[in-house]
Amino acid sequence: MFLVLLLLLASPIIADEFSIYPWELIGAEDDLLNGICMSGNSLYATTEEGFYSYNSQTGVWDDHTNPGWIGMAKYAVVEGQIYDDRLVTGGVNAWFKGTLFYSDDMGDTETLVYESNGGRVTDMAYSLWDDPAIYACTLSDIVDGELLRSNDDGQSWSLITGHGHHAMTSLAVLGHDEVFVAGDNYITHTTDGGQTWENMKHNLPDNQGIYCMHVQGPVTALPYVNYVTLMVSNDTGLYYFDSNEEQWELILPYSCKSIAQRFVQYDTFIFWTETYAVTWDDRVLFCLGMDFENWQDVTEGLPAAPIDIEAGGGGVYVALQGGGVYQSCGYDYPSSVPSISIISLNAFPNPFNPATTIKFEIATSGHALIQAFDLQGALVATITDSYYEEGEHTKSWQPQQLSSGNYMVVLKSGGQTVSELISLVR
Repeated sequence: MFLVLLLLLASPIIADEFSIYPWELIGAEDDLLNGICMSGNSLYATTEEGFYSYNSQTGVWDDHTNPGWIGMAKYAVVEGQIYDDRLVTGGVNAWFKGTLFYSDDMGDTETLVYESNGGRVTDMAYSLWDDPAIYACTLSDIVDGELLRSNDDGQSWSLITGHGHHAMTSLAVLGHDEVFVAGDNYITHTTDGGQTWENMKHNLPDNQGIYCMHVQGPVTALPYVNYVTLMVSNDTGLYYFDSNEEQWELILPYSCKSIAQRFVQYDTFIFWTETYAVTWDDRVLFCLGMDFENWQDVTEGLPAAPIDIEAGGGGVYVALQGGGVYQSCGYDYPSSVPSISIISLNAFPNPFNPATTIKFEIATSGHALIQAFDLQGALVATITDSYYEEGEHTKSWQPQQLSSGNYMVVLKSGGQTVSELISLVR
């Protein structure tokens, strides 16, 4: 069972203390879009006649559409993990059957390798670690949808059964064998490649089809951020899964078309998470970190209704109804939290034996929590959990039962987090 961060959530509100950088048009404004997806360093905008690819590093768009061709609709694109210049696309043909193509020249020419009886391909994803695998799912109102896996970068596909879904809207993959599938009115989860499935419906409302799902895996850059974020949306709103209680928490009372998150590390010690949601009433909502009690409407500057959202290292991207992809750099860090630079944490001596002094500075008077974690993410000590006045403070720490090794000391105060790696030498 995966670990998720426990949040105690009240009724969410729309707040006004957060901001993001302005939206700017980057292209694809001349075609009706089905949506956008990110893979590797590229952004893909899908249409009824093919797709466009956008290289976020060069700012160049490539046109892979076939104007006037029937049956070339695309809904999902992923880059290959084994072969250079491999691209895999999923869509639907003129007979309303799902299609899977692969290309060895990044989409200039494509080869059809699978035709599904289970309707159009709604989503594709590849494993993040270890053995590369690509997964695809389909949706149909008439026959059961299909969940498919390719172990050869999209050249051949095998059917996965036992998940119980009739229609699948989205999927997420954390490893070669760990997959989340959303469809109908629930989510299923497997950790063994589909041999066994866990139904994660729990307290989700009955008879409410799931529109979209978002899964954010552990952040390998920070050993103590080892939780998985899992969110879904249906007609009643946006829900977050608390694995400790095995319950879904309503975090936004608005139904969503699309959800996105990104992890941002500003410098060695400062980081945050950005959460975005595109609602069915045509707004883009944003919250900083995982503060789901406070959302900000950041739709201003978009000239048409948003239909899809993606987030990555290059920023946040929104596809609009009628065409056009807009980009924002995301959270407006300098203007939003000008006092962040005076939050600091360090330990001396470091390495140490048997004790060290934790010196920390907080920007405003308030609660400060300092904890130590091992490099597997397990909490080993709470050094302080108290109220402090604004300014510098010190706290001595002498671990009694810890062995030699590296540990991460983390300070949380005023909604911000900083950290330092320390070494205990016995």
